[in-house]
Amino acid sequence: MTSSNKATQAALTLTLSIAIGWVVCFWPARMLGGQSGVLWMSVAAVCCLIPGWIVVFLSGLAIFPNDLSVMVISTMVRLCSVAGAAVLVRKLKPELTFQDFFGWLIGFYLLALVAEVRLLRPPSHADVKADNSSSSSDSSRDCC
Repeated sequence: MTSSNKATQAALTLTLSIAIGWVVCFWPARMLGGQSGVLWMSVAAVCCLIPGWIVVFLSGLAIFPNDLSVMVISTMVRLCSVAGAAVLVRKLKPELTFQDFFGWLIGFYLLALVAEVRLLRPPSHADVKADNSSSSSDSSRDCC
């Protein structure tokens, strides 16, 4: 599987994760804030999804010299985008309270962070050994 296919699949999985989170949060948002609560919960979800897509596609590029630089750049993109959105919403709508927008923003930020970490983590040594042993046993069956 090529890196662009892997990044596209990771972006789709991230989108699905945020969509499931949105569905789970719909009723509480509706009860807490009515139609406006659903709107601002949706804005918070999108504010966390877009930087997630950027991080997923950036991590698939071979422009970074090592894993540390990928992690630092990814963290900065994610954090600065979400913080910028929070500041912008606070400036444009100062009457919004924590439960109206910022609580949802934190929740979706953490959901996106967990999804991205699970999607982008390098394979563990056990996974690599299992893949190598299964492929070596497959190749020994093929030759005989």
